[in-house]
Amino acid sequence: MYKPTSATALLLLKGAAAALCLMAATQAATAADAEPVEYVRVCDAYGNGFFYVPGTETCLKISGYLRHEVAAGDDVYWGGSLDGLPGKARATLRFDARNETEFGTLRSYLETRFEHKASGERIYISEALIELAGFSVGIADSLFANWTWGAGNVIYDDVIYYSGDRTMQASYTHDFGNGFSAMVGAEEGNGSWELEAVDASGVASREWFDLRADSIPHLLGGVKYEADRMTLFGMAAYDTRYDAWAFKARVNLDVTDAFSLFVMAAYQSDPSRPNYYGSWYGDWAMWGGFSAKISEKATINAQIDFEEDGTWNAALNVAYEVVPGFKITPELDYTAFRGFRGHEDAFGGVVRFQRNF
Repeated sequence: MYKPTSATALLLLKGAAAALCLMAATQAATAADAEPVEYVRVCDAYGNGFFYVPGTETCLKISGYLRHEVAAGDDVYWGGSLDGLPGKARATLRFDARNETEFGTLRSYLETRFEHKASGERIYISEALIELAGFSVGIADSLFANWTWGAGNVIYDDVIYYSGDRTMQASYTHDFGNGFSAMVGAEEGNGSWELEAVDASGVASREWFDLRADSIPHLLGGVKYEADRMTLFGMAAYDTRYDAWAFKARVNLDVTDAFSLFVMAAYQSDPSRPNYYGSWYGDWAMWGGFSAKISEKATINAQIDFEEDGTWNAALNVAYEVVPGFKITPELDYTAFRGFRGHEDAFGGVVRFQRNF
């Protein structure tokens, strides 16, 4: 029998150790090749908050807010006293995805909302749009509202509403440069509207009318001019179902870095006919307001609106930023209902707590 010497045993031990080291190194290299570490990269092409989706050249931004509101007093939208202290909670998530193509920036935007209040809970899509080369298609608030930036910075800014409800839409916007741009669009329409109707025997009654388009979508167009401290808007919209027109004009003015104001006016061709875009009573309606930053943390916002039928509304709030990303906004509201809406005064208030991220 072969009997190994001590020198031979030492040589065998050294060889085995070398083999083990080689195998471990090979396995480590193989594992690294199979599962490379990929870090999330910041995308600064479209502003703050964007990052590259791993493995793609698509930039994504995720944002949103959590909001709680408590109201008291009268119902400034419909009149009458509120039942207790009604509250509402909303969680909103926004996803903004963009990447460059041969036709320019391809953007898709999604905003989903989760709401809870005494009447129940609901989950819905607030906006879902695809945009490329000036074209946009999807669902959002009507262009008759969005093109002119809605109304003011108060919570209850739409007691006298300035447009139809959220709708499916398609549009094209062209930027001419030097601050000028124009838009044309088509919309499905949504919601309903209450008017007084007279039957063949002359008896008057109130009826609700469907505001969705029939076979031809509602049509609209707008122009805009943006300067350093001033923005001008003009719009025309046509309800194809009821053969009715609506027009709107607005001016925004930044008087100083801390004080801004706006005035907006709208007119409809025939207030006795339903009109998806004419969401006020009477021929005309007006909205106006201001925002004044009185400190690093506090901003005062005010708005007043009128409609020709007689109803008017006023709102005043103070938006206070407790810490960056968290605001508390107490607001007082008053509505004088007149004409078709009745004859009643409503005074109420609401407090909003909102955390943005």
